[in-house]
Amino acid sequence: MRRRRNKYEYYLVAIFAVAMILYFIISNISAESNGVNAYSVAIKTYKNSNYEQAYQEFKKVPINSSLKEAALFRQARCATNLGDKELAVRKYKKIIHSRSKSTIVPISEYNMATLLVDLKDKEATKHFKNIIKKYPSSDYAIASNYYLGLISAENIAGSEKHKIKQKNIAFNYFKNYLVKAPNGRFSNNVADEIIKLDVPLHNYDNLLIAKAFYENGEYEKAKLYLNKTTQSESWTDFAKNEFRLGNIEKARYYTNYGLKDFANSVKQEDIIEVIDNYISTYPTRKEGIQSLVAQKYNSAGADYIAYLNCSEIVDANLKDACFSNAYKRFPNGQFSAETLYSLFMEKYLNKKYNEAQRLGFLHIKKFPNTKSSPAILYYMGRIAFKNKHYESANNYYNRVLTKYPDSYYAYRANVNLYKDNGAFPYLNMNYKPVVFPYKKSLENNFVIKLALLKDYDLVEELCKKDKFIQSWVAYEKGNYTVSTILARQAMDEIAEKPSFEDLRWRLIYPQHYFEIIENVKGNNNPIIIESIIKEESHFNKYAKSFVGAGGLMQLMPTTFNEIATNNALENDIFSEETNIKAGCIYYSNLKKVLGNKDLYAISAYNGGIGSVINWFSKLNYSDTDEFVEQIPYPETKNYVKKVLKSYWMYGNLYQ
Repeated sequence: MRRRRNKYEYYLVAIFAVAMILYFIISNISAESNGVNAYSVAIKTYKNSNYEQAYQEFKKVPINSSLKEAALFRQARCATNLGDKELAVRKYKKIIHSRSKSTIVPISEYNMATLLVDLKDKEATKHFKNIIKKYPSSDYAIASNYYLGLISAENIAGSEKHKIKQKNIAFNYFKNYLVKAPNGRFSNNVADEIIKLDVPLHNYDNLLIAKAFYENGEYEKAKLYLNKTTQSESWTDFAKNEFRLGNIEKARYYTNYGLKDFANSVKQEDIIEVIDNYISTYPTRKEGIQSLVAQKYNSAGADYIAYLNCSEIVDANLKDACFSNAYKRFPNGQFSAETLYSLFMEKYLNKKYNEAQRLGFLHIKKFPNTKSSPAILYYMGRIAFKNKHYESANNYYNRVLTKYPDSYYAYRANVNLYKDNGAFPYLNMNYKPVVFPYKKSLENNFVIKLALLKDYDLVEELCKKDKFIQSWVAYEKGNYTVSTILARQAMDEIAEKPSFEDLRWRLIYPQHYFEIIENVKGNNNPIIIESIIKEESHFNKYAKSFVGAGGLMQLMPTTFNEIATNNALENDIFSEETNIKAGCIYYSNLKKVLGNKDLYAISAYNGGIGSVINWFSKLNYSDTDEFVEQIPYPETKNYVKKVLKSYWMYGNLYQ
């Protein structure tokens, strides 16, 4: 008969259970702490290329640390760098067999498989196939096709029938690679490997090979395989390749040939590139456009040509008529939204507000979210205000601020809503550092730990598809230009923009050199100077334009030398402090001549002070909006909008 436990025994069991729980908690906390410390030492040693010692340091990361997988991965890398591929394979196998769902697993299996190829181990094939099956959309799956093609090509032996079968297997793997990555890391090698197989190639196969060579700058080789394709299907590729070879007449021939009869069978983006190339072969842009207009095309690409042609016209009435005709001809073309917007603006600037409003309603209904949408909404607000429909005007402005908060027109909408004094309400910024773009969560805890430990290469590898993380890694490595561009691209892909508190914005608008700006700004608004630097050089202190402008603020050498001499500055245009100081002096001088107005100074910084003074008398404008929209130089108009957009964003992010 079982003896019943007394209450003291139950207490003892409970105490023991609590003690065990506390032990495991303390043990895990200790393991995590020890893991962080060990990994921190190890990664510093690894970066110093002391792989043998780094291997031993990574070994010290406890088995129950969340960093153990990363430590095993790094041990495998150490072993690879030391030439011990067998040891590296064993470390990768530990990660693969851990049944972890971390993104480090497919990377490890791919790395292991490539080492098995080097070791002539037949197990490589199994692992490459597994990667394709389990991670089909990953870069590792695409690259696995390349290696499987190589393995198949190396095993072509036996009877003629078997050889043909193996060749076809290899060819299909190589073809899969080129279809998915025509400009990939191995694309040039893949094209060469297909040629070596000597298998029958069809039109599409030859085109894939030609595109691979084209993407790798092998234009003569590309031409050889393009000549084996059907011109009617490949004309854009012919035109682009001849353009790269410098064969202008042939590039023009293929452009005309394709646009005449075969434009509807190719991608729109290729047509646009071909048209832009064609125009650039003429002495002036206008001549190139007129040459295309004279052909009277009526297929895909014709709406783009019509849009470009109308954009070049100076006379307001002729421009209005041109855009009107273009929209009637191509109401559903790729550029119909921009054409309708341009027609809307012509009506607005000519003070035909009722006609403009009618077109604005049509644009909002037909094209609810296009490049021109924020401008349409903003100017519909302006029209409503002019008609004394103040509530309607405010609704339009608020729609711009809500849907397009990071646009130039959000800045202008804010000015109209709140009537900011002088339209430049932001005078200074609070410092906020660029940090990892995501807050801690269950999904990214592992990556954040690696980021804090400065294992940037592994973070970059684990998050290849996340441009914000790629941007942050570039920032940490000092590649500021790449960082801001990647973050901008990533934000443009987000339909509903996050709040200004979101950490990702700081990657697009970092406060680089702001401390220097504060010291040398003079009477200038430091946020405007920061915005000019961002748009001029994207924070690349060694930036040099095709006309010779240099440094962060892109000053012409003659301008810089004059300012440096007159102000006893260091004679180094690429010195951060000197360039910014000279740029501030130059900007201040422009502003002083132009009535102490930042808008005009920003315009002159790009378009030249003489041009701006000339516009005062030639442009028919009554307010800031009309002045900006009528700036004759497209580059300067866009520049002004970009600088003011950056000013607006800096003000919101760092106030």
